[in-house]
Amino acid sequence: MNIEDAKQLAKQGDREGAIAMLRQMLEQNEGERELVLLELGVVYNAMGETTQAINHLNEVMRINPENTKAKAYLDMINGILDYYCKDLLNP
Repeated sequence: MNIEDAKQLAKQGDREGAIAMLRQMLEQNEGERELVLLELGVVYNAMGETTQAINHLNEVMRINPENTKAKAYLDMINGILDYYCKDLLNP
């Protein structure tokens, strides 16, 4: 079990399976924690689970504030949320 297997599952559409595999990797301390959390954030984002995606990506940023991929995903998600929130406040 490795992160590439989880990425392949997600790519094939089995995002739940990818999440289960990545969570198991975290529990068993397999793989680099930063990369596993990043992939969890990416998969949750693809599923539309915005809160979970933000939580995992923020944890990546706590581990490594220089992680450009996590920062890019957070910026993208926050940009989308800012857009939607403005529309909800000003119907």
